[in-house]
Amino acid sequence: MEARECMLMCSLLCASDVVAAVSLVSFEKEPSLYSIVFGEGITNDAVSIILFNTVMRYTTKNSKISAGTPFIIMYKFICLALYSFSIGIVFALMSAILLKKYRSFTKSPIVETMIIFLFGYISYVVSEITENSGIITLLTCSIVMSHYTWYNLSPQGKHASYIVFEFLGHAMEAFVFIYLGITFFSFKELRWSWHLFVAEIIIIIVGRLIGTIGLLELFSCCCKMDSGLNIK
Repeated sequence: MEARECMLMCSLLCASDVVAAVSLVSFEKEPSLYSIVFGEGITNDAVSIILFNTVMRYTTKNSKISAGTPFIIMYKFICLALYSFSIGIVFALMSAILLKKYRSFTKSPIVETMIIFLFGYISYVVSEITENSGIITLLTCSIVMSHYTWYNLSPQGKHASYIVFEFLGHAMEAFVFIYLGITFFSFKELRWSWHLFVAEIIIIIVGRLIGTIGLLELFSCCCKMDSGLNIK
């Protein structure tokens, strides 16, 4: 396997999957912990996609890598994150203002749900067209909508939108797992490197242990923590 292919594989596998962690945490019992774990997983996916695109850009034949390349990558990453956040915030606030100023849209829960869906989708499309991160934009837009747009909905609109997006979330999650399972058989003719798999597993385990234990030690040094892991 070539070095470029190894780098692309590592950029895709560096994001940890939080499906197992989220399945152990109940949103009704621990909403804050659930949101943190779920948000961390989505952010990891966004970082993985950005890293993959960066590797694709700097591993072509015409690309030149110098001592200032890491700083250029950091600068582009920061700009991309800021632009993605800004686009999500703008469209979320636009939806909140629209539903607050024009109450005629809140007479039908179907219209309210469609407005929320359209603003989220448009923010994603605009972010992708401008070569930013659509995932970060959509995540930011949904968070801002939950704090502002949600309170401008009618009671029927709140209930309907919750049911619709809960259904879409479960349906898309099931589709992704089914699609990955089916496409697995299309790679059986490719060459497999067990050395790469073992190395990736070791790196992921060690990296996650260092990140988790390191953060706990850092919090224990800077903050006071009780037995329930509540930081004070």
